[in-house]
Amino acid sequence: MKLIPLCLTLASLFSSATFANAFYTPVSYRYYQLNYTKVTAEDVDDPLSMYQLNISNLLSPFLFSRTSLHYLSRETETDVSNATTTTSMQAILNMGTRLVLHPRVDLTIESGAVYEFAKEVEVKSSAGTSTNDDYDNEVGFNAAVGLAMHFSHQLEFIIDAAYIDIGDHADIEYSAEMVAHVLPNLALTANGIMYEENIGFGFGLQFDF
Repeated sequence: MKLIPLCLTLASLFSSATFANAFYTPVSYRYYQLNYTKVTAEDVDDPLSMYQLNISNLLSPFLFSRTSLHYLSRETETDVSNATTTTSMQAILNMGTRLVLHPRVDLTIESGAVYEFAKEVEVKSSAGTSTNDDYDNEVGFNAAVGLAMHFSHQLEFIIDAAYIDIGDHADIEYSAEMVAHVLPNLALTANGIMYEENIGFGFGLQFDF
């Protein structure tokens, strides 16, 4: 009779191992990520600051989700006494699929919705400060294709190209990210993005789960 609990235990362990192996990938897909990125243009002095919370989860061996919340802030100085600060929030919800090209290289394709809200423009001048938040929320979509590469147990490199269409604006954005794992569940990230004449660089923390 003691064999029955033993068999059930072994079956449970085997099922758990099979489930884990089915979901195993050397590239990180299950994480929380906090990023800061600063974007500048070549011909104007109005940098864009982006604070990002990204959540990624592997739903099946070939299906993943990505959820992002961005806080955007751009300050434009006309002269010493006049400046305009524009802030807004963006939420992105994507579903994607991964195709294993090599044991250390994944091709990723994803798409989803973009929602921009809470837009506010603050104008400062010698006459005072005025704020306008009477802006409509906007809904758009995005689609991206990328490569996720696992160089070693410590280093990952991700590149992708994304088409983003929201409101009256449409851009193709290129990005690259290096992920350096310093602890089993903690990594440092460095990223760069480029669209039109804008180039940005940033850094962040990634917590795997």
